[in-house]
Amino acid sequence: MTGAIRLIVITSPDQLDQEWINRLAREAEIEHLDRVGSVAAGVLLARQSRPDLVIVDRDVEQIESAIRQIFSYVPSTLCIAVTPSADVPTLRRLVMAGARDVINRPIHHSDIMNSIRSVVAAERDRSVRAASNSDQRLGRLVVVVAPKGGVGATTIAANLAIALRQVTNTSVALADMGLQFGDVGVQLNIWSRHTLYDLVMHASELDDALFEKVLQTHSSSIKVLLAPHELEAAGDISGDAMRAVLQGLLARHTYVVCDTWSFLDEVTETLLQKADDVLVVTTPEVPALRNTKSFLEHLTRNELTRGRITLVLNRFPSVNGIALQDVQKHLRYPVGANIPSEGQSITHSINRGVPIVMAQPHSWASQSLLRLAAYVAGDNANPISLQHSGNKKTGKFTLPGMKGRRSLLSLMRGT
Repeated sequence: MTGAIRLIVITSPDQLDQEWINRLAREAEIEHLDRVGSVAAGVLLARQSRPDLVIVDRDVEQIESAIRQIFSYVPSTLCIAVTPSADVPTLRRLVMAGARDVINRPIHHSDIMNSIRSVVAAERDRSVRAASNSDQRLGRLVVVVAPKGGVGATTIAANLAIALRQVTNTSVALADMGLQFGDVGVQLNIWSRHTLYDLVMHASELDDALFEKVLQTHSSSIKVLLAPHELEAAGDISGDAMRAVLQGLLARHTYVVCDTWSFLDEVTETLLQKADDVLVVTTPEVPALRNTKSFLEHLTRNELTRGRITLVLNRFPSVNGIALQDVQKHLRYPVGANIPSEGQSITHSINRGVPIVMAQPHSWASQSLLRLAAYVAGDNANPISLQHSGNKKTGKFTLPGMKGRRSLLSLMRGT
């Protein structure tokens, strides 16, 4: 639907000359307006001329009948109902029939024009989105990165992938991009002789059969791409090969979660460049925070990603951790999500190879991961949680022996 609007108004025979119709006919946005005083004739004209919009101004039964017929015969034509009653049952009837909007009498020109503009704009936006996605619908790439090792990024990536599957009920792939010493397979208790290396070596001939052979199915129903077994394989993986693999993964899954290593090489930068979401994982400890600050500054300064960057504070709240306000002040970046410290439960789940969102779905950590998954999936969710099961807020911790925020700032500067 492009250009000016072609419009039909179906009303009663004695109402064809209503002022609001006359004013619509004079609007610059209306290319052509036909007035019809018969429902049957109006539906027939709509079938023949296929206008952008039909406004039906009759009693409720006739409006419902007209809109149902138009929606059936000409589904691309939008319908607006004008009715003397706007009670809930009437609204439901007309919306179910196919009305895009319902306007109450008496009609004001500004109301009818606002309705027309809103309905047409929404349809044009939908058409543009459908056209842009018609060739290939790619999934969403979520990159989990930790500027310092040992902060739990792999645990978060594995649990997030499963949580995304639970929250969205869509296809999710988890790719281990820790090219040396990747341990996604250990966390999920999965092993296969087929790994990322198999896909990279056949980057020019990727197909469904190869992906099916290499990707492993976890009990949670996510697909898992394991890291290479040989340490030397990392040197054979180029950015171009990685882009081809990512394209194949995204074409076959709604979400692809990539766990990366703490090294900014060509592969990691390729992931960051293509990411829709970048989850930067850190912990409330000075060494991790110093690395994270440098990473965030480098990421922003060099424009390494166009994706949404979310700082995830792992193992927080925790005993003797740094206060949340101190973390945010000295990183000069807001904490977007937190995963609370549940050391014994997390360790036990890792050792068993059963992610905590499956082993203990009602735990504080699991619920926080589910909120993070909903946030990644597009919900207006708040992934910050500083209390659980009625506990008091625990967001203010300081390191023993530290004297407030100045000490933290000095440590992060290395003084």
